[in-house]
Amino acid sequence: MAGMDNGINYLFDDEEKLPLVVVNKLPYNPLKNNDLYKKLEDNNEGIQFSHTLEEQIGGQLKAGFILKDLFEDSDSVGMLKEYIPTFIATLAIKP
Repeated sequence: MAGMDNGINYLFDDEEKLPLVVVNKLPYNPLKNNDLYKKLEDNNEGIQFSHTLEEQIGGQLKAGFILKDLFEDSDSVGMLKEYIPTFIATLAIKP
């Protein structure tokens, strides 16, 4: 079983207020944006990344896993929980 996010949370500057403003490209990589990296570093925040579904699920399939099930879930906080699932869990087996 693997759990992952679909990256949607990384798109927005602040997903707690309207209007939602898209400020980041996906996949999200703060190491490619010096200003963003500096802000995270100055605020003593961790560095997080997103990955494409091709990388996450496709990687499992290319490694020989067989996808048996998939489940989507929403975050427990924030506005996005009302609009779109932000997390994915896969159940895969390797024969």
